[in-house]
Amino acid sequence: MPTLSDLTTPARHGDHYQLAVPEGWRQGRGAFGGFVVSALIRAIEHAVGDPTRTVRSVTAEIPGPVLVGTAEIAVEILRQGSSVSTVRAALTQGSEVKTHAVGVLAATRRGTGPLAWQELAPPAAPPWSGIEPLPMAAGAFPEFAQHFEYRVVEGIPTSGAAPRTVGWIRPRLQGGLRDAAHIAAVMDAWWPAALVKLPAMRPMATIVYTLDIVGGLDGLDPESPLLYRGTAPVLADGYCLETRELWGEDGRLVAINHQTFVVIA
Repeated sequence: MPTLSDLTTPARHGDHYQLAVPEGWRQGRGAFGGFVVSALIRAIEHAVGDPTRTVRSVTAEIPGPVLVGTAEIAVEILRQGSSVSTVRAALTQGSEVKTHAVGVLAATRRGTGPLAWQELAPPAAPPWSGIEPLPMAAGAFPEFAQHFEYRVVEGIPTSGAAPRTVGWIRPRLQGGLRDAAHIAAVMDAWWPAALVKLPAMRPMATIVYTLDIVGGLDGLDPESPLLYRGTAPVLADGYCLETRELWGEDGRLVAINHQTFVVIA
């Protein structure tokens, strides 16, 4: 059975990459955004080819659905300095750009004392092992959600509570690489926090996705889920702004994600 990293690793074909977009990973018409961004990150990392430069930040726009079938990925290194690489990748199908991303990869610069701090605190949550996974009722979730395990602490859709949701999440199929691309996919798998406050389910789609990796996953138990928090403080003119976080069991901040959702009528 292929892992998440297997499915999101594009194959090199001459001066570009090809991605086989499989059945079963859709959110609406196209593959869910985390799957697509994950594949672009893998293409960018391969093009840079320097394991000492890790993904620090990725900004992506998703102007169209990525359909099941073959997609082409073109990668361009915009600049490669002594310790920072800035790289652009574009995914196309049928000559249309469906997703565009710019990644910044950089070497570690260790900081201590006044050069290192973390003001954010992890959300309060009981241990994941004491929370039952959410039952995946047929038709109640997008197609791709079958591949993830959700252990909800707070924030059930359409409950009328504040637009905030917290819980533990991991891929159902264990194994594979736990890297920047893995973080990108897991970060996007939870439902929008706005759905908690809305009185009824509404289709929503990500149009802008920005990921900043802070602590990474080194040293964390690969079998354990990550703690997720999403908040949506603004919804106006049919667009929702949301901030997402992933935390390790050890209290480290793994990554922060900002997304702009369009609320589809």
